Amino acid sequence: MRKCLCLRVHLLLLFALLSTLAFAQGRTLTGTITDEKQAPLSGATITVKGTNVATTTDATGRFTINVPQNGRTLVISYVGMQVQEVAIGTGNLVN
Repeated sequence: MRKCLCLRVHLLLLFALLSTLAFAQGRTLTGTITDEKQAPLSGATITVKGTNVATTTDATGRFTINVPQNGRTLVISYVGMQVQEVAIGTGNLVN
């Protein structure tokens, strides 16, 4: 009986921990970075402003980034181009 109760308590604690981690992660944004001629930019860096969260675009200019709950702005940089800041809206797509 005691062993069963102990197992239940441990499972409940594990579930609570996993639930907390899932809610703390924020959300995942995807998008494509292009230049003024709509050509994809491979290797552009996307950073969540004020954090260490960053990613780079692939060969087709696409990216995926996990944004923490407090993330409000993406900073996009590419060698030879001006850095741009883009406000994070309510959607999950940024182009």
